[in-house]
Amino acid sequence: MTRVIRFHQTGGPEVQKIEELPLPPPGRGQVQIRVQAIGVNRSDLLYRAGLHPLQPVMPSGNGSEASGVVVDTGAGVSGFAPGERVTVVPRMAPEEGTYAEVINMAEKYVMKATPWLSTAEEAAFWASFLTAYGGLIDAGGLVAGDFVVLPAASSTVGLAAIQIANAIGAAPLAVTRSASKAERLREAGAARVFVSGRDDLAGEIIHATGGRGARVVFDPVGGEQTLALAEGMARGGRYVLYGAMGGQTPFPVMAAFDKLITMGVFRLDYGNRLEELPRGRAFLENGLAKGLLHPVIDRTYPFEAVVEAHRYVESDRQFGKVVLTLD
Repeated sequence: MTRVIRFHQTGGPEVQKIEELPLPPPGRGQVQIRVQAIGVNRSDLLYRAGLHPLQPVMPSGNGSEASGVVVDTGAGVSGFAPGERVTVVPRMAPEEGTYAEVINMAEKYVMKATPWLSTAEEAAFWASFLTAYGGLIDAGGLVAGDFVVLPAASSTVGLAAIQIANAIGAAPLAVTRSASKAERLREAGAARVFVSGRDDLAGEIIHATGGRGARVVFDPVGGEQTLALAEGMARGGRYVLYGAMGGQTPFPVMAAFDKLITMGVFRLDYGNRLEELPRGRAFLENGLAKGLLHPVIDRTYPFEAVVEAHRYVESDRQFGKVVLTLD
């Protein structure tokens, strides 16, 4: 038997229950992992609430990120052995959700843990940093000397994006709704911090970039703020959306024509593009080895406190990752 966090209806954090379920042995091509830490991502909250593009089939598991130790392997597995520290390739697949004490995961979705991170840090690192890497480097084409605007900069992806931008020699311009987080964002490496709703975002961005404008915007919010951010972009810039927390997002037609900017989306989907994973992993491990990258963990909660963990993330008070831990 193993304990699993599931829900039988969509709703608030309280719909999540811990249940004991039979534990099957790993099937062919599967790795059985004793989970020691689980990264809590905003996509988990959206999925549990029924607001994620992927709709749950009840009863549903949850979670896309975890780290732990190999317990056993199924037939045909050659890359892993019992006792090895591993982490899961982050992907939304609730039938293989990570909110559990022990999980069976296809070998192709398992990675060896790095020597530079603790078990809790492994669970806090990959989803956020792969999203930031893919959105900034692959979709945004960010290079040294660029300015990049980062709305919701105190989120786990925002903090990862600040680090990646600095690592390659770009200048991260942070946007936050909370003035109380401004100093912490500067300490985290932001070149400038703007408070949405208080600052003239377009004017402040143009001023901060010496009149050039930002070549990249990497945005999980969208909504009406998109129009102001686009006005602060450089000619030929790229606007990359990786979320829609602000609801319906207008296309900034006037700025697009004026500055010839392009707008697109990035979705963390390396589970379906595994051929692209080694390049991103190599970039991030190089940053870890040089001490340029590191996950920011805000709080840890025991596995049994998943309801409280979700409530805390929903409060928007966090600065960094929330992690569930298991003994």
